[in-house]
Amino acid sequence: MEACSPEWQERLSAWFDGEAQAHEQQAVEHHLGQCAGCAQEAARYASLRSFLKAERAVEAHTPPELAARIAQLAPRARSVLPRRTLAAGVAVALAATGGLWTLWPGGMNQALAMDLERHHLRAFSRVAPCEFESSDPAEVKAWVEREVGYAVEVPVVPGATLLGARRCRLHGRLSASLLYRHGSKAMTLFLPPPGSVAARHAARFAGDGPRCTQGPVGERICVAPRGSEQAALAVSELEAPVLIDALARVTP
Repeated sequence: MEACSPEWQERLSAWFDGEAQAHEQQAVEHHLGQCAGCAQEAARYASLRSFLKAERAVEAHTPPELAARIAQLAPRARSVLPRRTLAAGVAVALAATGGLWTLWPGGMNQALAMDLERHHLRAFSRVAPCEFESSDPAEVKAWVEREVGYAVEVPVVPGATLLGARRCRLHGRLSASLLYRHGSKAMTLFLPPPGSVAARHAARFAGDGPRCTQGPVGERICVAPRGSEQAALAVSELEAPVLIDALARVTP
């Protein structure tokens, strides 16, 4: 992330969540006018807020019968639609077919893309982004297997520092995420359980893989398939070759 210090990262997170008191809000707003790094971070939070509001509005106004049709269409949808604004891009109506695509312009399942960015950004908005902090891959692997319930490979990524791991939910299923710092940039590797809905959606998106797209808030999302029902995913501002290299180190 881009905030000028861990202290300001935490204050921006509280401001974003509406937890800052009036005098603290004024301090944050004053700081944003003077600090380009924190202003960039605040813009990311603003985009995330707008996206989440739009997503909730679409869910609230989607009739059950249309929601069922969306669920049936999503696995078969392969087209790439023109990029819209964040609010409109949450769900793009196709008048010609009477249906609704649930894919981002890059072809990834919308709910999965949203989950990935939300977990990544919220984790790194904290001073301590990890539930379990360790730079030892063996310790992180043991924690994930104990707390999440399945075994994962924890890669050593050149140029990056392993921070630890978190539990998260992708498509409602408990999943493992590994957190890294690569220079000044944050990176999260998501390793959903084999055979889970998230893993199957990701593998379908990647095809013969690896494949990258841009999420609804602007983070880069790369996917490496590991068979038809397993995949590893990376989310970051980093360039695609760095993410693809990191994913290649997650051995099948």
